[in-house]
Amino acid sequence: MKYFIRHWYEMAVFVAGLIAVIITLGHWNFLQVTILGSLLVIHLHFFEEMGFPGGFPWVGINVELHIDERDSTKWDLNQLSTLWGNEWFAGLVYVVPLIFPQWHWLSLSAVIFAFAELAMHLIYFPLSIKKIYNPGFLTAVFGLTPISINYIVRTPMTSTYHGIDWLLVIVWIIFNYWMAFRGPVYKKFGSMKQYSFTDEEVSRAMPYMKKVKENHAD
Repeated sequence: MKYFIRHWYEMAVFVAGLIAVIITLGHWNFLQVTILGSLLVIHLHFFEEMGFPGGFPWVGINVELHIDERDSTKWDLNQLSTLWGNEWFAGLVYVVPLIFPQWHWLSLSAVIFAFAELAMHLIYFPLSIKKIYNPGFLTAVFGLTPISINYIVRTPMTSTYHGIDWLLVIVWIIFNYWMAFRGPVYKKFGSMKQYSFTDEEVSRAMPYMKKVKENHAD
């Protein structure tokens, strides 16, 4: 089990491959392909953030929580809490809409979430670390976002979704973000120091550590 937790984001690549096979062999409508495609890319996104090039754990701790600490054993973010948070979000935001297609606001959440990722990786993180590329940038900007834009352009949004759908989208995304990255399960898992990130995982953030240090020196 510990091996699986340690390598979960590497296994996410194989999950993405499995989803690609499911898309190819199945008979799906346009919305289903959009959501499955996003589910595929979000797993590649996990690998880009955590595995290659990696470095997101330190960037997240430093930029989002404003904690300047390189000792990962002192973080409440670790291998298990990131597995929990990311896969919770992937399951609730992308898988649930496939199960309940009649609830339109669920599918809208899967589409709109791409723009939250875009804002974080194209605006928030670059402005914070003074560096355009950040872990997860490529899959957010050139993966999730084009898929969602393609859906919006080709779908009669005003007749498909209504005001209450948009309101529920906001509530749903906020709720799942809290459950995934702020809730009691996340905190419980984050306290388990045996799952702290390894030195190798932390070292992937070295380019961003150096950049932040340079920014503070200016």
